Amino acid sequence: MLRLITAAAVAAFATGASAQYFSDLEADNGGWAGTGDWQWGMPTGFVGGFSSTEPNGGFSGDNVWGTVLGGNHSPSTISSLTQTINVSGFTSLSLDFYEWSDSGGNAFDTAKVFVNGTEVYLSDGDSGDAWRLVSLDLSAFDGAASLDINFEFSTTAVVERTGWYLDDIAVRGVPAPSAVALLGLGGLAAARRRR
Repeated sequence: MLRLITAAAVAAFATGASAQYFSDLEADNGGWAGTGDWQWGMPTGFVGGFSSTEPNGGFSGDNVWGTVLGGNHSPSTISSLTQTINVSGFTSLSLDFYEWSDSGGNAFDTAKVFVNGTEVYLSDGDSGDAWRLVSLDLSAFDGAASLDINFEFSTTAVVERTGWYLDDIAVRGVPAPSAVALLGLGGLAAARRRR
């Protein structure tokens, strides 16, 4: 008996793979490790320096990662939020997240994303007191076994504002042809065992 591999089966395989990372940050911190000002929890809508504001909760739910919840960020600090995501066997990689940014532009304080040591994003530092979606094409990293992701917030001693907040972080990818072929072979082997 020959078993056909449907698009739904491929999608199911992709969804269950380790490269398909997603966290809404509600139940836990999503596996991220924060240094410096990064804190996980519920923001309260604090109004900081220069009338900068933090959100009243996350884009979805309550919890986020943010650079000091309920206060201004620290001066002269480099804060990193990091995690390594396994993407072995996946192509067409992307990173999606929602950001709330109020650092007064990026002339002094900067919010950047690094992947495997390469800068892939520089926030403009002003999301207009609202959550906005950031979608980054990471296909340049196709073929990598893993992605070392670093959300880096760097501040000067000039001005302290509320800073940078993140929610609903996702790494997406499409199974590489060899991974889909292995899925097909697994289905064929399972069909033969049932005879």
